[in-house]
Amino acid sequence: MQAEVKTDVPKELLLLREHIDQIDEELLSALVRRFTVTAQVGELKAQHDLESVDPQRELEKHQRLQQMAQTKGLDSKFVQVLFQYIFDEVVKNHRNIRQAREKT
Repeated sequence: MQAEVKTDVPKELLLLREHIDQIDEELLSALVRRFTVTAQVGELKAQHDLESVDPQRELEKHQRLQQMAQTKGLDSKFVQVLFQYIFDEVVKNHRNIRQAREKT
């Protein structure tokens, strides 16, 4: 099923959508940068036989993010859920790094 294409979309809406697309690209680029750094963290944790999860660090991050969200007028619950998903992905990546390291 194909969506109908409207040709009478206001120019302002098209410009706003273009701006949203640019922001989405920036968000994805920021995630790439974040996961690049957290991969380095995972390597160090594996080298030093440290746990993939640091509950104290995670708690501190959540508290800081909640404060920042409130300061910026964002829903702190949304930010918490979003970052928990990111944290879970980081932990999964750290565990994969450790397993790959143990196989060699």
